[in-house]
Amino acid sequence: LAGPSGTGKTTLARLIAAEVADPMNIAEIDCTDLSAAAIREIEQNMRTYGLGSKGGRAVILNEAHGLNKAALRQLLTTIERIPGHCCWIFTTTDDGAETLFDGIDAHPLLSRCIELPMARRGLAEAIAARAREIAAAENLDGKPIAAYLELVKQKRNNFRAVLQHIESGGMLE
Repeated sequence: LAGPSGTGKTTLARLIAAEVADPMNIAEIDCTDLSAAAIREIEQNMRTYGLGSKGGRAVILNEAHGLNKAALRQLLTTIERIPGHCCWIFTTTDDGAETLFDGIDAHPLLSRCIELPMARRGLAEAIAARAREIAAAENLDGKPIAAYLELVKQKRNNFRAVLQHIESGGMLE
């Protein structure tokens, strides 16, 4: 999942993971801290079915552009052995995606991934409407929809930034 900050990459990754695995069988990891040894340990844990009703296991690897060469090389072999009851989900920003695998032949990894680019274009009205609904539910709404549209434009369609503004009381009269 690649896209600008605030487009819902991690949220979507969590939703996908929840389809496969129960919460106790979902690991969420920041790739900047991921070592080859940690990947081998995750792979060992994924050999068995997860406890719970779904039986699957999921790993969400956030900030995939932060993978070091040793971790990426380990992933290239690990990805070959992922059991059918497991999924690995990578997230990265657009900027990170451009340099994701500089200098490393990652074709074996990429050929086993489904790329889902995230975009913010054409979403301003939907983001504004949903933000206003959330603000109203939290008693933080006091402005017309036009103000929400303006906020969304100011925040460049970054839904997280919009919600932070609302939470700070920015949409109260």
